[in-house]
Amino acid sequence: MRNPIGVLRRNQQVRAELKAPRERLPGGRRRWIRSSMNWLIAEFGRDVLLRPIVLPDELIPAGYDGSLAAAEELCARVADRMELPSGRCALSFGLVGDGVRRPAYRGVVKEQGGRWLRGADGNEIQLAPALAADPVALTAIYAHEAGHELLLGGDRISFARRPDHESLTDLLTVFYGLGIFTANAAYERRPRPNGRGKQPLARGYLREAALSDALAYYALLRGERHPDWDRHLDPPVRRGMRNQLTILSK
Repeated sequence: MRNPIGVLRRNQQVRAELKAPRERLPGGRRRWIRSSMNWLIAEFGRDVLLRPIVLPDELIPAGYDGSLAAAEELCARVADRMELPSGRCALSFGLVGDGVRRPAYRGVVKEQGGRWLRGADGNEIQLAPALAADPVALTAIYAHEAGHELLLGGDRISFARRPDHESLTDLLTVFYGLGIFTANAAYERRPRPNGRGKQPLARGYLREAALSDALAYYALLRGERHPDWDRHLDPPVRRGMRNQLTILSK
């Protein structure tokens, strides 16, 4: 007979691991967040940091129908927010599977549901068509891939100089005011294919624990002690952000 306490503890451990950063962050996550966010300010400018944060109701159009046409329009809105010029990086919804296939050549950045490709004739973002049905996840994943274009495609960093480039790219979405989407898409529970219970799904690299800290530091840099936008965050992220912001504000 299975020990219910043991099962509960294992489940809690799995959830904690799925909410923790996927990669080791040099110096620890909070120190890494501070230094990396400050680097983004120096690279892209403080005015980007101080722009109004993007709220779901403002970005996702009323009546969003989950079609590929609607998804393309939503991605165009995200690209505009991230100052990615139209036509600089092609977009397609032809990614097969979940986007984690092994590449046959270098220059591929892999991310669940999406990937950024460096090409001789221009770079490209490929997304899984199933993302169109989930505008929050679509926004988070497209913003991450667009971040690769800004950082790697713009030669601001390289794979060799920033081995933490995936986590840095997640942080870039926070810096550009899209952190609500990245945080809310980081962890969820979905019904199992067999209909028996739910299974956890983790996305991204910073994930909930680090994103709570990142959003707290983001708010601190903006001079926000009690930001009203935190009501749009999923409860675990909101609690973590508020706790960390209280500590940072002392």
